Amino acid sequence: MAIINLIDGEKGGVGKSWVARTMLQYLKDRAIPLAGIEADRSNPTVLNIYKDSKAAFFSENEKMADVPDSIFDYALKKTVVVNLPAQAHRAVSQWINTKGLLDLGKEHGVSFTKWFVSDGESDSIELFIESLEHYQGYITHVFIKNWGRCDEWGYFHEHEAIQKAISEYGVAVIDFPKLGDGRRIEINAKRLTFEEASNYSEFGIIGRNQIKTFLRDAYKAFESTNLLPQNVQKKEAKS
Repeated sequence: MAIINLIDGEKGGVGKSWVARTMLQYLKDRAIPLAGIEADRSNPTVLNIYKDSKAAFFSENEKMADVPDSIFDYALKKTVVVNLPAQAHRAVSQWINTKGLLDLGKEHGVSFTKWFVSDGESDSIELFIESLEHYQGYITHVFIKNWGRCDEWGYFHEHEAIQKAISEYGVAVIDFPKLGDGRRIEINAKRLTFEEASNYSEFGIIGRNQIKTFLRDAYKAFESTNLLPQNVQKKEAKS
């Protein structure tokens, strides 16, 4: 079954585009046919770095209702990764509901997975619960503990409501690794893909190894969910 991977978080600054870029690189490294979709008009990071990505924006305006339809069309042939902007829940859910995409997906072998990137704050946790309750299990959710944004997850683990919701809906919870802020900022500033960053001579052998270690750990986290397609072909970054 083809998958539309929605990289979400609903609030800004949680690392959605960073996770989306990592997932795109994961699929590229495994030679999986893919379509990267940039849905963030104000900060199109994915589109600026992964040049083969496409733009498709969500809106609650009826005149713009057909703009994101290309996402579903891409999914008929490829694995799709959508980098969502903040506060996209209403527009995305409206698109899915008004176009009847859950039923259409069953007909054509297309499913949705929401990868919810969290910084561990209470508002992030509440937004995740709202998403789970809205979709009632019809869309698979993954909760991403982004260690690049938070290194203390005690509140999350002790939060009764989210732990109950995770259990009720069978949510996969993954630890997304941190790459040092300095290295991350450099990669962003130079607009490097992760393949380019892994082989960027100016980072030195230690810097390049840090990036490869980050990717290895992130890939393991993705694979632990069994929600992304696999391919025996893997590209190895140069040392």
